[in-house]
Amino acid sequence: MMKIYQNLPAILAGTAVVTAIIITQPSAAQALTGEEVNNIAREVTVLIKGDKGHGSGVIVAKDSKTYYVLTALHVVNNKDNYKIVTHDKQAYQLDYGKVKRLSGGVDLAVVEFSSDKDYKPAKLANSETVSEGKPVFVSGWPRLTAVGQKAGGQLVRQFTGSRVSGFLPQALNGYKMIYTNTTLAGMSGGPVLDAGGRVIGIHGLGDKEDPNNLLVEGLTEDAATSIAGLIKPGFNYAIPINTFLSLAPQSGIYLGLQVENSSAGELGAPYVASAQPDKRDTIDNINDVLNTARRGVDALNGVRNLLRF
Repeated sequence: MMKIYQNLPAILAGTAVVTAIIITQPSAAQALTGEEVNNIAREVTVLIKGDKGHGSGVIVAKDSKTYYVLTALHVVNNKDNYKIVTHDKQAYQLDYGKVKRLSGGVDLAVVEFSSDKDYKPAKLANSETVSEGKPVFVSGWPRLTAVGQKAGGQLVRQFTGSRVSGFLPQALNGYKMIYTNTTLAGMSGGPVLDAGGRVIGIHGLGDKEDPNNLLVEGLTEDAATSIAGLIKPGFNYAIPINTFLSLAPQSGIYLGLQVENSSAGELGAPYVASAQPDKRDTIDNINDVLNTARRGVDALNGVRNLLRF
């Protein structure tokens, strides 16, 4: 059962949030470099892998040995054998019967997993403090490791930086924040972070590449269309975190969250991706990682069987 903290209401930019929130209000968020934001994103971003595909998510809360992950609903909307993979490349079984959908047709869901390990939940920030032109970062696990190569074995976490370009006048399934970060299919559900390393939104929509731009010698039209469907080169969209904070109680979701009600400081050195992916962001063989969840379940069942005698 999710832990409930009573009497912790907060006002985030005029929105009353009566849920389990731990509010901190420093004068300004700590100034970080792009690399420092990436280090934070690495620890809180998870891969959500099903038999039919995958997406991303972010750890937002914990209660004893239970961890709660916020993601896009379309990542887990279809019943499947999902596993959650954490930054240390450990896989955990997702109990589909405990998936919590947000009300109001918003493309958000909370899923959970259990672990004896200590994972640090992300800090959230009042998304109303984010304005056009502010730097933002997107973290997630794409379905491609290289152009034209489908990720059957290897996966590499993607972290991209750019800026907020505006906001939709009316939210579409919750999506409202617009930014110009490059993203790929598979990053849906991943966190959008500000310059302070706090989660301000959940990524889930993006413009797609025109297949005609990829038609080169030796590449068929079908192949170009397939690749184009995975590349999102233009505007991308996120559901602001305040949407989650306001709808969670209505959806019966009560979590101990860390929310800062201050704007991010100025970004230090910008993030520059290295030529070679960091080993900490690389899963060499996803099937080997997913098998760690099976071994964990087998070990638990073995202990239970011993206790019966």
